[in-house]
Amino acid sequence: MGGRFRRRTAANISFVLISGMALFLFGCGGGSGGGTKEPVPVIQNLNNSTQPSGSVSLPIEIDGTGFQSAPGQVIFTQGSITATVTPNSGGWSDTGIVVDVPSGSSSTQFTVPGTVAVGVKTSGGTSNSVNLTLVQQVNFNVNNVTWTTTTALPKPESGLGAVAVPSNSTTSAFVVLAGGYDGINDLNTVLTNTIAQNGTLGSWSTAANALPSPRAFAGMAEANPGNSLVPVGSQFIYVIGGQQNASDKPGGTSTVFMAPVDPASGSVGAWTQLANSLPVALVGPGVTIADGYVYVVGGLQTTGIPSSTVYSAPVNSDGTLGAWTKAANPYPVTVAFPSVFAFAGNLYAINGDDQNETSPDVADTGGVTDANFAPIPFGVVGPWTSSAQTIKNRSKQSTWLAFGQIIDAEGTYSGGAGGTGSLELERTTVSSNGTLATWNGITAVNAPGANVYNAAAIVSPVLSTTNAPRFLLFGGEQFVTVDVGYPTNPLSATVYVNNAP
Repeated sequence: MGGRFRRRTAANISFVLISGMALFLFGCGGGSGGGTKEPVPVIQNLNNSTQPSGSVSLPIEIDGTGFQSAPGQVIFTQGSITATVTPNSGGWSDTGIVVDVPSGSSSTQFTVPGTVAVGVKTSGGTSNSVNLTLVQQVNFNVNNVTWTTTTALPKPESGLGAVAVPSNSTTSAFVVLAGGYDGINDLNTVLTNTIAQNGTLGSWSTAANALPSPRAFAGMAEANPGNSLVPVGSQFIYVIGGQQNASDKPGGTSTVFMAPVDPASGSVGAWTQLANSLPVALVGPGVTIADGYVYVVGGLQTTGIPSSTVYSAPVNSDGTLGAWTKAANPYPVTVAFPSVFAFAGNLYAINGDDQNETSPDVADTGGVTDANFAPIPFGVVGPWTSSAQTIKNRSKQSTWLAFGQIIDAEGTYSGGAGGTGSLELERTTVSSNGTLATWNGITAVNAPGANVYNAAAIVSPVLSTTNAPRFLLFGGEQFVTVDVGYPTNPLSATVYVNNAP
């Protein structure tokens, strides 16, 4: 389970030794009373992150020691307001607690956004307090989304990776694009840009530090103090697996590249190939990061057969990754190019291609409508649960998540395969029990009109002045004919962003 659980074990052993010594001294004469005193609980962190945040009614993780086996209480305090919660036994262990954030006391609500102090109380005493930033869950109407274009890519490409990177500013952020396929070669180019508050981009810059070798159809993730135990002011990006040579069919690597990103300038530092590579080579894996762990779902193996394996690795304080763990609960479907994300303590995977494939840029229609989720308490992937299936069996699609609302977009699929007039976008919401509500189609009026697959997609870390999220779509391969790739299906350099709501 990584470093956290090893540290917990060491702490528990230390206590047992100290307790044993105390009993020995007592037995040699002196002292009174009976029994061993329970330890005072200690909180190490919240959400396995340096600057944790959470939302009212959604779960957080409390990592520490001495919580005992039976539930005690979790105390949330903001000024004079105190709310005490007794979690259920299924969310409580001696080293970890999962608890929903309350809205406040019975008479007074917490101020959101704001900060609450979180503590744990057991028969052994009351723990230290750790601050949790309360984040407002923004309500916006997906049916009102409209799109425009912003600064185009320097050249058309598909199979590129993209991550949004928070900046030191509250009104702007950064985007980093890595690798890709230009129709002839896989690329090692790294591009950076600034995202304005309205979602538009500035001028593209080519980073001085290119990838150590070309990568296309790789997974990409970003670690920062809000989602990992990295120091304040540090941010790291990762390129995981992917194809190295366009002539490989499908090819695949197991490498993991990491680079720091300056939160002031958005510049990308030198890339490092991490010692802990993926256990297997994968093309088109689904990748995300949550509560201090990177998750990888599916992907094409070197044989061209999609995988159902799920891997996780902890993010270390220096940004490197710990050893990869193969989850005991594989994904229910063998799949490549799934959309993977985490929300409210669960890992989600949507759509993807379950067919054998040797050419990642081909516009096939072999996607699935599957949507499944699994709990991930403290980095452990639990059993998968099937949820509402998507309307279209999308593959090589783009997906955005914002405040529990999901837009599934573009890609290739049966009955349209990304063609003009087909259902480009559909949407759903995450229910309180983790399931997805029934998917609804979004009309063509609310679609960007991109008609692409193998594009890159991000959600800006900065809300617009109307308090709405901004979704961006980069490049991709334009659908013209099914079962073929470039040059029949030309590549795109267009970047789309929603300008409403």
